[in-house]
Amino acid sequence: MRDADDGRVFTLDDLYAMIPDMHCLPGCTDCCRLFGVPSRTPEEDARIRAYLHTQGRTILPAQGTRCPYLSEAGCTIYPVRPFTCRLFGTSPTVLCPHGARPLELLHEDLEAEIHSRYRLFWR
Repeated sequence: MRDADDGRVFTLDDLYAMIPDMHCLPGCTDCCRLFGVPSRTPEEDARIRAYLHTQGRTILPAQGTRCPYLSEAGCTIYPVRPFTCRLFGTSPTVLCPHGARPLELLHEDLEAEIHSRYRLFWR
C-alpha cells in the first residue's frame, strides 16, 4: 500500500511492527479456542496458504469457535498469523481476559492509525 503521507510503500510487515509484542500466559490458548477463525485480508490469506503449502498442509475449515490452526502445542501458523491475532491483548479495546499485556498497551491514537492502515489492505 502507498502511504498517503510520504508516498512510500507500506507493507503488512510495517503494520505488524507497529503492534507491541504480546506476552501471553504460558500455555494459554483461550483466544484461539474462543474466537474462531480470524478474518484476514487477501494478502494474509495468501501468506497462510503459502506457509501451509510449504509444510504440506491445507486450509482447514472452521470448527465452531476454535481456530483450526490451534494444536496442543499452540498456534501452528504463528509466523504468519493474521492481524487480528497479533492485535489481541495489545490495546484497551481488545484486552486479554486473563490480564496478559504487552509492556505498554497501544495508545488509542496509534491503535486508530493501525486500524486505518489495516483497512487499506482490504481494497
